[in-house]
Amino acid sequence: MIKMAGFLKKLSLVPAGLRYKLMVAFALMSLIPLIICVYLSPMYIPPEFSTVWYVSIVLAITIIIALLGLKIARDIVSPIIDMAIKAKGIANGDFSSSIDVRSEDEIGELGNTLNLLTRRIRENMDELRSYGERTKEINVEINKKVLIMSSLLQVGNLISQGAPIDEILEIVIGKIGQLAEDSFAFLMLVEEKETLVMKINNGLSGEQSSLRIKVGTGLLGKLVLEGKMATLDRRSVKAPDAEEFLKLFKVKNCVLCPVVAHGRGFGIVGFGNSAADYEFKEDDVELIKLFGKQIAIAIENDLLTNKAKELAVKDELTGLYNEKFIMNRLEEEIKRAVLYQRPCSFLVFNIDDLGLYRQINGDLAAEETIKKIGKTIESNVTAVERVARLGGDSFAVILPEKNKKQANTIAEVLKQRVEVFGIAGGKGYPRNFVTVSGGVSENPIDGVTADDLVKKATSALSEAKSKGKNTIVS
Repeated sequence: MIKMAGFLKKLSLVPAGLRYKLMVAFALMSLIPLIICVYLSPMYIPPEFSTVWYVSIVLAITIIIALLGLKIARDIVSPIIDMAIKAKGIANGDFSSSIDVRSEDEIGELGNTLNLLTRRIRENMDELRSYGERTKEINVEINKKVLIMSSLLQVGNLISQGAPIDEILEIVIGKIGQLAEDSFAFLMLVEEKETLVMKINNGLSGEQSSLRIKVGTGLLGKLVLEGKMATLDRRSVKAPDAEEFLKLFKVKNCVLCPVVAHGRGFGIVGFGNSAADYEFKEDDVELIKLFGKQIAIAIENDLLTNKAKELAVKDELTGLYNEKFIMNRLEEEIKRAVLYQRPCSFLVFNIDDLGLYRQINGDLAAEETIKKIGKTIESNVTAVERVARLGGDSFAVILPEKNKKQANTIAEVLKQRVEVFGIAGGKGYPRNFVTVSGGVSENPIDGVTADDLVKKATSALSEAKSKGKNTIVS
């Protein structure tokens, strides 16, 4: 009876068509035989047997036959109902269930087939889920590599553009620190007296910001001296130097890469975290090595640029000699003048109100004006006289064999030539055309060194400015 109740409960869950057919079958197997028995009983049962007891026996037999028929129908239909319910669950995405097959007939084969299909769908879904997770990991790796390539290109562009070295190093260490969450990055450079000094750190505590380590001592000093990398994680056997480093920096894992170029150690870059039981991937180590090479290139490029600037004698904007060259040349001319007891004069010119001119006409026009004035001065001196740009809006002229009176005359001529050149000052400029003011000094009257002549000429220039500009003072 319990099984029959369960069957009837499941029967209420199946579609109406099958439920209707089962009710009809039950009626055919129970109600109709009962009606026939009732109809035939008066005709064929003798009166002496028409007692209640005999009628009860007939009814009982009829009910038993009906129940047996219903059991047979249940045994046939119940697996089909189970399959219908499970199929509906599968259609709704439940692939964990299976059909209980209790027979080897056609219904059993159908159940086995559905179980096989369900298992294959489940396996395919698991495989698709695995592919999805793997694809997600691949996408993360691709995005990470794209970010890394973008970072490397950005750093490369900054190096090629000659950006300030401090800006490049800040960006590189910042990019390294972004490679993973809860990570740190730092850069130590070799400075005076072969000492490693903390240059930049990202994610470390303030205690390390003033760290100084002698090259050749401790883990960091030895790595810089030997030019070797070190990876400290759960796989590594940590020597006393490594343990001391981890304790000093209060971290658990770190990749250390020396910054080396042409056999020279410039410093060391570090990247790591404090995760427990952590292991660096080989890609992480190679990436830090790549960033280390970029840092080395940037530092070496900066050294070469500074060296080139030291060796350069020409100003980039005007093509005139630069301040360093003119000061050295002035010292030589003074020595020659003293040796041969001949005069040597020095002129300093400054463009009047160039800041105002720049505001009125813009930076490009101001730079063009500086070039034009420089060329005007250069084209109006002799071959033995040297013209230089002192930086900003000032120029200098060395006049060998010229005394102060002669130098003053030359300065007046140059001042007039600049004004006659006719560079319009623009609306709001105090004069129609751009002008210059100048100061004159002479050796040995105003001094016996280059610095003496420069100071005297600069002082005279200031006096000329105070007198209303467009003036020469000697």
